[in-house]
Amino acid sequence: MKDLTRYRAMESLCRQSAVFHPHDSWRLLAQAEMWYHKAEDELAARSVQRDVATPAAALVGTQSQGRAAGASRSLGADGI
Repeated sequence: MKDLTRYRAMESLCRQSAVFHPHDSWRLLAQAEMWYHKAEDELAARSVQRDVATPAAALVGTQSQGRAAGASRSLGADGI
């Protein structure tokens, strides 16, 4: 999360600096665009990581629920 926050802050700083330094605005706006794309890449990478991690975590949860259900059925069969 730190990287994403830093990328957004740098983008904002470059855009603000471009307003106050019109002679360098072309360079500052290009840098702002670079920071914008870095932030977008970071978001995309996190999205992929989240999508990959979610099915595995769901599978583990489903398996443990199945074991618990099986254990309760075996207890009921014993009459305990």
